[in-house]
Amino acid sequence: MTNNLFAAAATMEPRFVISGIIWAALMGLIAGNYASSLIHRLPRGKSLLEKAAHCGSCGTLLQVRDLFPVFSATLLGHRCRYCGTSFPSTYTLIEIILGLVFVPIFLQFGFGDVFVLIGVISTFFVIIAAIEINDNVLSGKAMVVAAIAGMLLRTHVDGQLFHFVLGGLFGAIAGAVIWRKSITKVGHIYKLPKQAELMVTAGICVGSDAFVKFLVLLAAASVLFWVLSKVVNKKFCVSVAFATSVIAVLIFG
Repeated sequence: MTNNLFAAAATMEPRFVISGIIWAALMGLIAGNYASSLIHRLPRGKSLLEKAAHCGSCGTLLQVRDLFPVFSATLLGHRCRYCGTSFPSTYTLIEIILGLVFVPIFLQFGFGDVFVLIGVISTFFVIIAAIEINDNVLSGKAMVVAAIAGMLLRTHVDGQLFHFVLGGLFGAIAGAVIWRKSITKVGHIYKLPKQAELMVTAGICVGSDAFVKFLVLLAAASVLFWVLSKVVNKKFCVSVAFATSVIAVLIFG
């Protein structure tokens, strides 16, 4: 990764920066639209790659006019066009968040392999956080996808396997220490709780070199979001702090 803020943008002409920002935001909105469908599907045991988008209530296949990120949901008042069932406005918020997240990824790295891989990791960490908020579960499938993208990212950037392997090991140790009371024994094997598995996933994505920085950010984000949850009287989900910290480390180093 780079230590220069928005390093890629600094080498571009202004007109390319502006067009790149627009394209990055559009790609983030599209990723957010896909993420919203997974936020509904994954807790219900459905596939990552269902053939067609459909209403989760009436099952009607959605048309192109129903799938424009942000705009379709806003114009429909966050209700299904066909059965009138409401759906969470958080889906639109997810689209906006990822639209915003993809912009600094572009500004820092430009378009290329790193942009795609960090975009995938960011999308799936946001999915993990949203599912925990909505359904109070941590999605193992989303963690697997994020971990695979993290392995590819670290191998591509670091040029070796060592950093993501050691990062995952650091995550396992930290997770086992923090959530040691939730470790269970299945036969002769000790099983880590889902929160510790999320720590392993984060360790794989950020790598060994940035793991301490990630832990510091995670602690700070956890305190901040816990305080905010008390102010707005909403439940605090630790995966929100994970998503924020992983994305910040990957983009800004």
